[in-house]
Amino acid sequence: MNRDEYKISVIIAHYNAGDYIRKALDSLARQTMNQDDFEVVIVDDRSTKSLTIIEKYKNRIKNLRIIVEEKNHGYPSRPRNDGIDNARGTFVMLMDQDDNLADDTLMTFYEFAGNDSDVIIGKYAEGKMFNGTQIPFTKRTNIKDANIITDHILSTLAPHKMYRRSMLNEYNVRFYDSDYIPVEEDQVFNMKAYSVSRKISILADKDYYYWNQREDFGNLGRSVTYRYDEPWKYLNILSEVLTIIEQSPWWNTLQQEKIKAMYIGRLFNSYGTVLEIIKRQKSSEQQEKLISGLRYIINTRMDSQSIEEVRQESQWIVLGIKYGLNYEELLHFKTELFSTNFLLRENIKFVNSKTVREMTIKGRLSVIPVDFLKKNLF
Repeated sequence: MNRDEYKISVIIAHYNAGDYIRKALDSLARQTMNQDDFEVVIVDDRSTKSLTIIEKYKNRIKNLRIIVEEKNHGYPSRPRNDGIDNARGTFVMLMDQDDNLADDTLMTFYEFAGNDSDVIIGKYAEGKMFNGTQIPFTKRTNIKDANIITDHILSTLAPHKMYRRSMLNEYNVRFYDSDYIPVEEDQVFNMKAYSVSRKISILADKDYYYWNQREDFGNLGRSVTYRYDEPWKYLNILSEVLTIIEQSPWWNTLQQEKIKAMYIGRLFNSYGTVLEIIKRQKSSEQQEKLISGLRYIINTRMDSQSIEEVRQESQWIVLGIKYGLNYEELLHFKTELFSTNFLLRENIKFVNSKTVREMTIKGRLSVIPVDFLKKNLF
């Protein structure tokens, strides 16, 4: 293990960024932290373009290193891992090649972390050219010891954060290779980091990270494998994250069940809904294989209380899959559910302050929360 020589190692996975990396490097050259205290490690995934632009910044960034991979991986996981393995900072800050930081980000993150925070999450800039989620930062309040359940931490699973390197190494927190997790590698990485962190801290008082949307929409370039077109890709993510949650050294059983529900609710409601992911499969056989895999995970990894805690936008899909609906039946179930008429009160009840609708799924009378549908009326 490399000893700590710097306060922070900034890791940037790079591939053919061209001029787009200037914004990132300019922001690092402007950091208020003394340049003796941080390093910048660029891990190039065998670019086909010259690295001259990066080389020129060695005159402006004192501790700038370039590591060139032996072969192109077409995916950011391996370059990021190699960056972490070669880092010599107490903390690792992960950046994308076309993003930038506020001038005081490194100093502020480091000072706020102290000796006990293992993950520091900074507020993303808002605006049409920025991609970052804002949910954990709406109160604009800094939180030293954030709660994984109540402070909306699971809504930010992108890798643009600062991590204590000793924590990453002790628990072997690394990005999975693309042959196992070819999609949403950052979600799995962050769930592992969250699960082993002593404290997760949020800095929300100002914009720290500028997750830029390029004008050409060409951010980082994605591998041809980076799509949900085979069942194993989606199933591996969900299975691995649930295992990570169950193996956390800090979360008790009740917390684990709640976090499972939160994660499944988030995953199932991404990209539209999981119905969109099922639709993208290459054949009806693949669709059924995905649904069967999800059904197995739900039935073996979630109890009834955990399912009840899944967000409403996803809970109906979880129940439909659990009780045996195929793809066409899920589509019909959605149509029927979304036709709920609150004014007629047909099969509508109020249970524990929730509006629910009684519906039959494969001969089983089920209670489906429908408060989330009310917003469609206004």
